Amino acid sequence: MAHTATRKISYLGQAGILGGLIVGGLAVAALVQFIGMSGTINLAELGKLDSKVFMDKLLVPENANLLRVLQFLSTLIMMFLPTYIYAKICHAKPFVHLGLVKKPTVPQLVMVILIVLACLPIIGALQEAMKLIPFSKETLVIFQKAEDDYFKQILVIGKMNSFGEYVLSLAMIALLQAIFEEVLFRGGIQNLLSRWTKIPTLSICITAAIFSFVHGSYIGFLPRFVLGFVLGWLFYRTDKLWLSILAHFINNALGVTMMYVMTKMGKPITPNSMEESFPILIGVA
Repeated sequence: MAHTATRKISYLGQAGILGGLIVGGLAVAALVQFIGMSGTINLAELGKLDSKVFMDKLLVPENANLLRVLQFLSTLIMMFLPTYIYAKICHAKPFVHLGLVKKPTVPQLVMVILIVLACLPIIGALQEAMKLIPFSKETLVIFQKAEDDYFKQILVIGKMNSFGEYVLSLAMIALLQAIFEEVLFRGGIQNLLSRWTKIPTLSICITAAIFSFVHGSYIGFLPRFVLGFVLGWLFYRTDKLWLSILAHFINNALGVTMMYVMTKMGKPITPNSMEESFPILIGVA
């Protein structure tokens, strides 16, 4: 649903405020990450390390708790705080504007769960379809490196040798990520674009493209775009951001749960093994 601004600020002005706050959040988050990593990386050697060596030194199990804290702080500073401050500046009731006040109904909650489960096979098929696109070798090397770095980070942050660590991973990777990302992308960016362009579907598509791009998983761009579109459509149709958060959480939680189950079974966790295990969960659903 398109909201009207409750303060006399043009849409261009609102976009400038939100964009400026996001850029500021990125800078502060980068500083926080640098300070946090300074205890694990010898700063004197930092300039001598290439990116692969740097990531290998950082992404080790010993740094799991540190990376969890940095992940939380980074997403809080980059996504949630800039969007909330923007809504506070531009609208008299920021939480109403962001869609965080209206409570979902039980039928809506059930429907969202079914929608997410119905989307999983489509997302999986699109993941395979992306691999068939004839990218150049140089492009594939860049894409694969980004995929590998992303997966290494997930493996370390999602390190789960006990049920307690599984619950912690659900909170850090699934729940908090879902809340912070949905506040920014759907409550902030899509909300603003929808009111500005007066074309909700276009706004949903633009936001979904941005959502997919910033994850840095270029081989998975199309599947994440579809996921972003579904999340955006849920928010547009209901004006309840909690439904988008729930759908996002379920998607993330399924991945975390697969990692935990495979760890307990003693199976190696790789992108390929995750994909091979995926149909089992779909069958159970």
